[in-house]
Amino acid sequence: MEIFTTVNFNIIYEICSIAQKKRKMYAIIGYTGAGKTVGLKYYKNKFKNVIYITVRKSMTSKEFYISLLRSIGYEGDAINLSLYVIINLIIEKINLAKENCLLIIDEAGKFKPSQLEYVHELRDQTQDKMGIILSGPEYFYDNLLKWKASKVVGIPEVFRRIQMFENLPSISFTEAKNICLKKGVNDIKIIRKIFKRTDNYSELMNNIENYQMINLD
Repeated sequence: MEIFTTVNFNIIYEICSIAQKKRKMYAIIGYTGAGKTVGLKYYKNKFKNVIYITVRKSMTSKEFYISLLRSIGYEGDAINLSLYVIINLIIEKINLAKENCLLIIDEAGKFKPSQLEYVHELRDQTQDKMGIILSGPEYFYDNLLKWKASKVVGIPEVFRRIQMFENLPSISFTEAKNICLKKGVNDIKIIRKIFKRTDNYSELMNNIENYQMINLD
């Protein structure tokens, strides 16, 4: 995959780096197509002791933590273990690590309130060894605020443990132009037309590819 070091890419990289080094818990909030997953996966592939896991809407709490357990190298049969045991195995593994770890949870907006309760339990038991990144769209933050105001069980505790919410900025014309130029689109009028149809990085790449396909020699 071609990687462009956009503003959002650099923000994500820096936040992940700080979270891992300082063992912080941060949330990255960004619109669809902001480049969250690209930046997070790049960081995961570049550094050791980084665990990346995606929340799926169909997952139960137990299924999520079994997936996390397997991501850190557990090869046993976890299906018949209780959620309490599964989480404790994760905690034990993390705390035995020689260097600081980072847990990246992508698509955190798919978490249900009950599932987030376990995140703060995991945070409390590993905060001397691991940072955590929660990444999700704007509605993830909106839901947290709504659940916090409604005093949903466990949510105020999670909210308090998130030490920073980073909102990713929208793509600028300057960034869009630079990417267009790198992709071989040099006509400034065409670049402006592409940008007018663009709300995010994913759309930009699609619009550039569509323009190039239509204008093949």
